[in-house]
Amino acid sequence: MFIERRRTAATAALLLIAGCAVILFIYEPRTASLTRPFAFLLSALGAFWLVNIWRKQADLHHNLVDARLIVESMPGLGWATDAQGNFVYINPSVVDYVGKSTDEFNAIGRTGLEAVHPDDADRVTEAWLTSMRTGTPFESVHRIRRADGDYSWFHAYGRPHRNQRGEIERWYGTTIDVDEKQKAQHRLADSERQLQILIDTMPVMIWCAAPTGEPIYQNPKLLEYLGASFEEIRDNNFGVVHSDDMADFQAVWADCVKQKTPLSIICRLRFNDGTYRWNRVTAAPLLGENGEIIQWYGTNVDIEELHQTQEELRSNAERLRLMLDTLPAFVWCASPDGQPTYFNEPLMRYSGVTLEELRGANGSGFAPMISSLVHPADAPVLRDRFEQSFRSGEPIALKYRHRLADGGYHLVDCRAKVLRDSQSRLFQWYGVIVDVEDETQAQTQLQKAQHQLELATRAASLSELSASIAHEISQPLVAVLTNSLATERWLEATPPNFERARNSARKAAEAANDASEVISRIKALFRQSGAAKSPGNLNGVIEEACILLRERIAASKCDLRTDLQRDLPDAVIDKGLMLQVLVNLIQNAMDAMATMNGAARLLEIRSKREDGNIVVHVRDSGIGLNDTEKIFEPFYTTKNNGMGIGLSVCRSIVRAHEGTLWAAPSEPSGTIFSFSLPMAEGEPDVQ
Repeated sequence: MFIERRRTAATAALLLIAGCAVILFIYEPRTASLTRPFAFLLSALGAFWLVNIWRKQADLHHNLVDARLIVESMPGLGWATDAQGNFVYINPSVVDYVGKSTDEFNAIGRTGLEAVHPDDADRVTEAWLTSMRTGTPFESVHRIRRADGDYSWFHAYGRPHRNQRGEIERWYGTTIDVDEKQKAQHRLADSERQLQILIDTMPVMIWCAAPTGEPIYQNPKLLEYLGASFEEIRDNNFGVVHSDDMADFQAVWADCVKQKTPLSIICRLRFNDGTYRWNRVTAAPLLGENGEIIQWYGTNVDIEELHQTQEELRSNAERLRLMLDTLPAFVWCASPDGQPTYFNEPLMRYSGVTLEELRGANGSGFAPMISSLVHPADAPVLRDRFEQSFRSGEPIALKYRHRLADGGYHLVDCRAKVLRDSQSRLFQWYGVIVDVEDETQAQTQLQKAQHQLELATRAASLSELSASIAHEISQPLVAVLTNSLATERWLEATPPNFERARNSARKAAEAANDASEVISRIKALFRQSGAAKSPGNLNGVIEEACILLRERIAASKCDLRTDLQRDLPDAVIDKGLMLQVLVNLIQNAMDAMATMNGAARLLEIRSKREDGNIVVHVRDSGIGLNDTEKIFEPFYTTKNNGMGIGLSVCRSIVRAHEGTLWAAPSEPSGTIFSFSLPMAEGEPDVQ
């Protein structure tokens, strides 16, 4: 429209000049000689002026065409309105995006605001009216509906064009698509909001500080914990720190700020109830590209319960250490592979070495300890046993001679077990060493004394028995001898006195019968036959024998196992004699295993009902017997100091009970002594 007005003005000026030239030619004939050249010059000037105007108009038109192409080709939405806000121009991008022309916008009467999102319409309308009223530039970010109904974000700019009088003639503007940017900003804002919510609600105390350390933010959890406002903390940052910890805290914090290194310190902070609780305060600096601190980010973690637990653990560990150092035993620990990790003070004083010396220069497990502290004769066995246990996790139990601090050796009992974790993996070895030298010597002396007492008892018993036998049998024998001599004298008399000889012979025979009765009574004494038998349960006799021999069984390191049938029927027995049989069989079993070094010593006693009889088995894991029948012969023995009458007496006692005693080899080693007795009458024969 502006271009059309310029064209109209140029045409009117051209017509005016042409009219003036014609009038001069027609109405001034008398002065034609003068006016015609002037008219010609005027016409030429007019023509030049008209050509110049036309050229300028052509240039202007060309520039306007270029401007129009630029406006119509620009990616944004270009528009222009009059002073009242009616659209006078919209570029094709507007038509393509909104789907309406200028006339359609003006026909609605809302200057295109119906395309604005309803949530943004009032705000945009207010901004547009304010700009038209005040003449200030218009700017707004809002959503505009596309022809298909979807909305996108746009950034609208509008500037007023004024005439020479300062009045607004036009508004020119552009609306740029900022949908992606706006959505990104919204996403960023949402993320920041969610992050802020997270920081404000998470159960962790978070804070930020300026590069120099001044607080600039504390989340609500921290403010609630401290019972203070942000302003109070900002004004007195270290006021919440316990007075005993404040100096260290300030020094460490100042050093971290200076060195630009992370902060990590444990101190007491004032809780909201006025008490102080232990906290772990950590912070890290955010550094810029130039290495300068931009901001500090930190957290506080309440570790009061953890600190108390650690203090209790330390206290318990100290008490445990004191206990281990005062125990009358030597305690040691080792890693799963056998590397020593702990020796209590008594063990190191006892051995005269330190833990570091025991570990060895290269930390080579127990090898240095065995080489230094174990008797050379015991070292190979100890080394093999330790290595086997460290591989398999089997408990350690053995005795060896341990070197003392003064260079001597004492016999010690070493025992250890391994602790396993939840996955049954070897975790730690715990062991104890007990000096048994005095006990061993005392046991040796006791055994010697018992042996001597046994020999003396046997000698005394044999002497007493011999005297008793001699006394009992001497009188009948004297009578036999006397009557025999008398018979001889009466027969040699002249004449022979047969009557008196017969009397003497009869008396000699009676004395011989008396001697025979004495011998029978002695046999009965050994066989213990008589009326002392009564129904009884052999399980009770077995248990009593085990109780009587309990100390000797423990001293012999035998593993006693009993398997007694619960409903075992009674048998007619002399309890004392059967107790003697069981004690003898158990002692023989222990003696058979006494010379086994390092091997398992198994002593097993079983009772059961079998084929109408009661059977008892006593099994050992000793070296076994070559002849299982000859051992029952009187005076046959396999022991160095045995008399060879024990098993013979036991068989006699069992036979006196109408039973049987026998022996058989045991697999894989050892011997089984068994005896069977008939059940008492009236007992049901039920298997």
